[in-house]
Amino acid sequence: MKTILLVEDEKTLSAIIADELKEAGYKVLVAYTGKEYYEHMKASTPDLVILDIKLPDTSGLKLLAHVREKSTNLPIVICTAFDSFKNDYEVWASKISDYIVKPVDLDDLKSKIRKILGE
Repeated sequence: MKTILLVEDEKTLSAIIADELKEAGYKVLVAYTGKEYYEHMKASTPDLVILDIKLPDTSGLKLLAHVREKSTNLPIVICTAFDSFKNDYEVWASKISDYIVKPVDLDDLKSKIRKILGE
C-alpha cells in the first residue's frame, strides 16, 4: 500500500481528501503544520506528498525545499488556493509532479496521483 503525506492546514478539507484517498487504497498521513510535516518525514519517507503553500507556521515553499534535500525523486503535488504560484519558477524548478488549485476536484486528484505513482 502506497503512503501519501497530505500537508494541509484546513482540517475539513484534509479530512475529505484523506477519506477519499483511503477509500482509493492509500495509506494517508496528515500534517496540519510544518512541524507535523517534519515529524512525519523524520519517521519515514512517503511515496507522494500533497503540499499546501500557505501553512500557519511556515511556507510550503520551505517544505518543498526540504523535500528536495531529502529526495530529488519524491513526487510532490502542490495543492493551494493560490494559482499565482503556478507560474513561479521556484516551484517548477523543484521538479513538482503537478499543481492543483483549490477547490479540489477529488476525481482529478486521484487520477493524477495514480498517473504519478504509475498505477
